Amino acid sequence: MRYSLKQVLLFALLSATVLIWGVTAYISYKVTRDEVVKLFDAELEQSAHALYAFVGHLLYEGSLYELWDLDSPDNTLPTNQLVSKYRKKIAFQLIYKDEGLILRSQTAPEHPMSNSLNGFTRTEVDGHLWHVFSLSHDKDEYIIHVGQRDDIRQLLKDDIASHLMRPLLTSLPFLGLVIWLVVGRSLKPVNRLTRQLALREANYLKPLSTRYLPNEIVPVVDELNELFAQLEKAFENERRFTADAAHELKTPLAGLLTQAQVASKTKDESVRRQALTRIEQAVKRMTTMVQQLLTFSRIESDPGYLVKKSVELGREVIDIIAELEPEAHKKQISMGFDHHAEGEVNANEFLIGVLLRNIIDNAIKYTPVGGKIAINLRRQAGLLLSIEDSGPGIAPEHYDDSFKRFYRCVETANKVPGSGLGLSMAQRIAAVHNAELSMAKSRFGGLKISLYFPEPVSIGTLKKTRKPKFFNRNRNNPITHKSQAGI
Repeated sequence: MRYSLKQVLLFALLSATVLIWGVTAYISYKVTRDEVVKLFDAELEQSAHALYAFVGHLLYEGSLYELWDLDSPDNTLPTNQLVSKYRKKIAFQLIYKDEGLILRSQTAPEHPMSNSLNGFTRTEVDGHLWHVFSLSHDKDEYIIHVGQRDDIRQLLKDDIASHLMRPLLTSLPFLGLVIWLVVGRSLKPVNRLTRQLALREANYLKPLSTRYLPNEIVPVVDELNELFAQLEKAFENERRFTADAAHELKTPLAGLLTQAQVASKTKDESVRRQALTRIEQAVKRMTTMVQQLLTFSRIESDPGYLVKKSVELGREVIDIIAELEPEAHKKQISMGFDHHAEGEVNANEFLIGVLLRNIIDNAIKYTPVGGKIAINLRRQAGLLLSIEDSGPGIAPEHYDDSFKRFYRCVETANKVPGSGLGLSMAQRIAAVHNAELSMAKSRFGGLKISLYFPEPVSIGTLKKTRKPKFFNRNRNNPITHKSQAGI
């Protein structure tokens, strides 16, 4: 299911904000009203104490009686012309214990607000509920009542709470706008990255820039760049394979067409057979070359080929010798395996087989009739495998070139069929196994190729060291052949 990350973030953030804000506002409203009630009660008490002290001072000076006329029907204090809007919230009464009410504020009722001498009370006077704090002492003749009507108190509480809540209500839309802007701005790098990818051509696989990207997106871009690099490598391998195949198949296909035309037009049976034989040879050569190209391409691009396990190197050499023995037998080549050490290497079994087959097959191809091939496996910190032949060899200045794709020495290119891929493929396989492939001059005058594995899994030593033995392959004595091959 597809969804918008921006919409999800906005909905989640705005919903959470409104919910948390609503709960907070409700709690704040309740707490504010409760605190206002406590504040009003404290104000009543404080006002009562202040009036008590003031009245006591006036009585001491004898000036209290000047503030009222006992014969007046409304004994109230004169009002101040500068009246605040909260002036009616507090009312007070001065009551003599013998004479009753003698002085009151303008907002106070004409009857005593409470019958209590001290403390808080709630009484109903003239149809209104009053919150009253009374203050008096036993030795005094008067009582101070300071009160507040409940309806006025409720109005004041609502007024104060609304003043508190109004900024919160006003700020909520602005908060939502800020969240919308922040989310939109935060997702701009994602939108910019999307546009960059949308404008890319299929063959443009250069890495994306991670500049000005947030840390959360950088790993995604890094993985995309890694994928682009792998794709570019795969495409390059594909292009290289296509170019190599086209280059290498061009000449054999032309020759194949020529021989096919000769075979179809000639009336000479011997010429036809010769042409068909050359066609067969050309097809075999192209088949081998295509297989080598495919193998090489898979080595470079398919990670599955890099799955490794413990491989007994000596056993692999023996298997390859047994596989290629018929070709050596045709040329009467003496091939010996000097098996000084046993050892396992961490390698891909298939690729190791391709590597060994290419090296030994090249030795057989370039070794003349009746020549010699010596294969030696010994321990040297790691495992060292060497293959020496008595062929024409390669000049030292051409050693590096011999590992290049499709390179063939001028001296042997026209004498032995090949594609120039065997050694290049062998070197690549050795590299992916952290092995070293090198060339040197053979003791027989030909080429010596050494394959060195620096860190084998395990190494053992044969109970009996065998010296190199060279022999002619005797097809009629396979047991002797196997024994001499080190099996």
